[in-house]
Amino acid sequence: ARMIRFKPLPLMSLLSVIAFAVLISLGRWQWERYDDKTRAAAEPVAEMTIASYQPIEAGIQFVRGFRSDTRELGWRVFAPVQFGQFVVFVDSDFIVFVPGGRPPNARETRFPASLRLGEPITGAVIRPEEPGPFAAPPNLLGRHWYAVDLPKMGRNAGVGAVADYYIAAAYVGADGRTVANPFAVAPGADALPPARHLGYALTWYGLALVLMAVYFAYHVSVGRLAFAAPRAPRQ
Repeated sequence: ARMIRFKPLPLMSLLSVIAFAVLISLGRWQWERYDDKTRAAAEPVAEMTIASYQPIEAGIQFVRGFRSDTRELGWRVFAPVQFGQFVVFVDSDFIVFVPGGRPPNARETRFPASLRLGEPITGAVIRPEEPGPFAAPPNLLGRHWYAVDLPKMGRNAGVGAVADYYIAAAYVGADGRTVANPFAVAPGADALPPARHLGYALTWYGLALVLMAVYFAYHVSVGRLAFAAPRAPRQ
């Protein structure tokens, strides 16, 4: 049997091990997101209806979002209402982002008419996850948020105790018809489909394999990795 002769380059080996560990970690993270979203997509989202509430018209907040149904980027309108002893935010409208345009202005955005008129609010009950470490910081003065953070949104709106959930109500389209809220999904099942995370996971794992192939191929090319025949015993 042939023997393997391997003399690894120290610095290259160290950097390769670090890069390999990072790629595997990224692949595992995307695989976990794929698994979480697949399970979340199968879970039904609870709904509720509230009929007795008071609109808080001065407390509107905006959350950046991407609509999975229309493939549009824009701002979700979170309108607070007083419901019993808690303030409940209602994801009630969507303002499409216009390239080169200004973000929505709270002073120029009318409180949703249906909430001003006291119509019953029906929608999915969403308990959002805490914003991730890479979420962009909010613009408190402009009331622009890049992740749903109900306690901080409540403080920014100057309201009292905020419920730990919000209601994803139906949107009203340009033709006046109501459409299902595209954000009415369980936490973890956001607009990015599970298959996309699976693709990312396979990409990271594939890059890890390519890295190892390049590492060993280089050592072969410079003669530091070779298969040698066993030495004949001395007579």
